[in-house]
Amino acid sequence: MNKKKMLEEILQENRQVNRNLVHLGNLIGLLILLEGIKEGKKRRDKGMVGLAKLGLVLVSVLEAILTALNIQDIYAKYKEEKEEDELWE
Repeated sequence: MNKKKMLEEILQENRQVNRNLVHLGNLIGLLILLEGIKEGKKRRDKGMVGLAKLGLVLVSVLEAILTALNIQDIYAKYKEEKEEDELWE
């Protein structure tokens, strides 16, 4: 295995770790926002509930975008591996 290929694999692994950390942070954010909604409903604070719902929507949209990017990267990797296999045959 040459150095360039090894560095590319390390880079891909680092990107995946970063993505996993972002997903974990988003999930924690979702939990915090859900607790905010519960608190807002207890206190009957419409402003707090509205802001928490807006936050939930934003985090959900971000998660959808990140998931789409992950799927795109997986497809690109699959396509690249398939092309390499065809070269060796």
